[in-house]
Amino acid sequence: MAQTLNYNYNSVAQEVVCAEDAISSLPSVLSRLGGTRAMVICGPSILEKSDVVKRVQDALGDRCVGLFSGVAPHSPVHTLDEAIRLASDLKPDALVSVGGGSTHDTTKGIATLMGEGGKIQDHQVIFEPPDKVILPEFSPDRVPIIAVSTTMGAAELSRGGGFTDKDLGRKIVVADPGTIPRLIIIDGQALATTPMSILLSTAMGQMRIAVETVYSSKHNPISDSMALHSISMLVKYLPQCPSLDLDCLLQTKTAASMATMAGGSLGLNTAMAHHVGGLYDVPHGDANAIMLPHTMRFNSVGSSGRQALIAQAMGVDTSGMSDHDAALAAADAVEALRDSLGLPGRLRDVGVPEEGLELIAAATLHDRSLATNPTPVTDAGPIMSVLRSSW
Repeated sequence: MAQTLNYNYNSVAQEVVCAEDAISSLPSVLSRLGGTRAMVICGPSILEKSDVVKRVQDALGDRCVGLFSGVAPHSPVHTLDEAIRLASDLKPDALVSVGGGSTHDTTKGIATLMGEGGKIQDHQVIFEPPDKVILPEFSPDRVPIIAVSTTMGAAELSRGGGFTDKDLGRKIVVADPGTIPRLIIIDGQALATTPMSILLSTAMGQMRIAVETVYSSKHNPISDSMALHSISMLVKYLPQCPSLDLDCLLQTKTAASMATMAGGSLGLNTAMAHHVGGLYDVPHGDANAIMLPHTMRFNSVGSSGRQALIAQAMGVDTSGMSDHDAALAAADAVEALRDSLGLPGRLRDVGVPEEGLELIAAATLHDRSLATNPTPVTDAGPIMSVLRSSW
């Protein structure tokens, strides 16, 4: 007897404001949250090299009570220690995160520590291969977060945050549901200030989320609909982004956001990329884009029918192909898209040493994203195989 449809789908209750000048809506957005004391969080580069943070501060006016601009790539845990000291002094009733994934994750970490206390390591997700995930309990009281996104990544829409712990030699993940940003600001002018290499890289990182959502062991029709449409939109709009047309940027960011909003589970590529970035300071989008075709080929046997759907969403003519051939064609199409954008194609090209592959593999075994990979991973062997082909 065929198995009946059976799944859990967790919707995220958020408001998204998307416009050419969405930042101007911040006063009304903050009022809807009941906020009067907003602390802005960003990194030093965006503060120095663009006007986005100033636009946010000007929009907030006297309701902006302070700025933390010390966010570092991959959200190292020591940065949280500095940020929480400032937050303790300012006592904000709202946090405004301005930037990309590291900023949004850092802001989530601040909110968790403001509510729970302790160290961020006290609140991490524990993963035991192949599929056991242990989630800590959290109190419900959190300072609300407003996220102003400046990349095509969508960490602001996700349920978790990753924090690099150099002492542990890996990234730790915290999945505090109270830190999901309440409001998302997608501002076309802000996106246009971001270096194109970052926009393209982070968009390919979102392509990875869409792909892994489709072939995750926990896939479902709701997540499929958003993830497959996200893939189609990314293929259409992403190559046009270098023109800096604001509508194209907003369309691409919307497609990238849909990948995360699909709410699907992830897999091996995400798990490895966490630690490629955390251990060797490789941008998350680059790490994902480099490894994704190789991961898709590794998973092609266990998810060929699902990957045939990905090929079709990318515009590949799969008529006459077996599902396995279509899966390989999907991986080739992702690789061709990455290369056409001028993104790096090998781990060695972004500074990952060959002797570091074993460290990455060992760290990856602790990563919860492995739990829903379509091909079960229980030891470092398969991880090393994909890492070597990516190197």
